[in-house]
Amino acid sequence: MQIASHGIARLQLEEIAAASGISRPGLLRHFRSKAALVAALSVEFCAETGTKMPMVRDAWAQLLAITDYRALSVQLLNAALTDDSSVRASICHHEQLMTASGNILAASRHSPAITPRALVATWEGLLVMQSYFPSLEPGEIIRARLESRSLDAAHTPIHVTPLPLSTLVPPGFGYATGQSRRRQIVEDATLLFARNGYHRTTLRELAAEVGISSSTLLHHFGDKAGLLAEVLRRRDEQLVDRRGDEILDPRLELGELGDEARRDLKAERGLIDMYAVLSTEAAHPEHPAHAYFAYRYARTIDYFESLIVRASADVSDPHLEAVWLVALWDGLQYQLMLNPQDIDLPSELEHHIEATLGIAPGESHSRN
Repeated sequence: MQIASHGIARLQLEEIAAASGISRPGLLRHFRSKAALVAALSVEFCAETGTKMPMVRDAWAQLLAITDYRALSVQLLNAALTDDSSVRASICHHEQLMTASGNILAASRHSPAITPRALVATWEGLLVMQSYFPSLEPGEIIRARLESRSLDAAHTPIHVTPLPLSTLVPPGFGYATGQSRRRQIVEDATLLFARNGYHRTTLRELAAEVGISSSTLLHHFGDKAGLLAEVLRRRDEQLVDRRGDEILDPRLELGELGDEARRDLKAERGLIDMYAVLSTEAAHPEHPAHAYFAYRYARTIDYFESLIVRASADVSDPHLEAVWLVALWDGLQYQLMLNPQDIDLPSELEHHIEATLGIAPGESHSRN
C-alpha cells in the first residue's frame, strides 16, 4: 500500500491515482480530497482492527499481523493530530483498544500501575517508537510487562553514572541562536508545525505567519528542513535552560515528573503538541527529523534507565521500565491532543511512578 510505504503527509493525490491505475480526476470522483481519502481509510482501518480485538489473549499479535498495521496506525494517528476529518476514526480504534485492554487486564495478573488507559497509551507510544527502532517488539514488551518478567532480548548495559539533561540534545543539531527576528520566526514556526505538521506547512505559510518574504525566511535558515532543525534545537535548549544541568537526586526527579508535566502543559503546550505531531510524522525514514527523534528516543530511554537504576527502585528490568515510561508518556500526550477533556496526564504519570517504582509524588531525599 502506497500510503503505508510513503506516508500520508508526503504522498500526493497524483501518486495515489497512478498506483491505483486511474487519473487524478477519476480519483477525485470517488474522494473529493486527500483528507476525504484518509478519512475513508481510517474508517476501513477501524473496521478491520475491530475484527481482531475480541481475540483477548492474542490481541497484540492479531493486530500486528494486519498488513502494514504499525505504519498505518502511526500515520493515521498523525493525521488525526493535524486533521479533524481523521479524528473520529482514530478515536474509534482507540476505544476498541480501551475495551480490549480492559478485558485483557481483567483476565491477567498485572501490576496495579497498568490501567486500560495506560496500556493503550503505552501501546500507541511503542508503535511510534518502533518506527525509529525496527527491532523493537511492542507485542513482546506488552506481554513481558503483563507477565511480570524481563525482556528476553539483551540490550547494551548502561552506565549508572548520572546523566545530565543536556545529554538528550543531539550534538550539532540545528543552527546557532540569532537575533530577535530569528527567534520570533522559530516561535511562530513552532505553532504552525504543531498545528499542521512539517509536510503540511509550506514556506509561504511560514513567511506569512511571521510577516516576512519567503526569500527572507530562506536567508535565515537555508530551507524548511533547516528551520525545522532550529525549532527542535530550540525546544531542547529551553528544556535544559528551565531545568539546568544539575544532577538531582534520582528519586526526587522521578517523584516530580507529574509536577514537571503540569508546568510544561501550562507554559509550553505548543512545544508539547509540536513534539507529538512531529514524532509521529517523522516516523518515515526520509523525513528530515527522523534522525533527530531516533537519537532523542535512545538518549531519553538511557536517561530514565539511569535514573531508575540510581533510584534503587525494586524492579527486575530497568531497561523495560524506561522503555515503558517513555512510551507511556508519549502515548498520553497523543491522547491529550485528541481528547483533552478526558485525561489528566500528570496524574497518570504519578500513578505509574508510585505503583511501579514505589516513589510517591514529590518524594524528597537528600541530593547525591
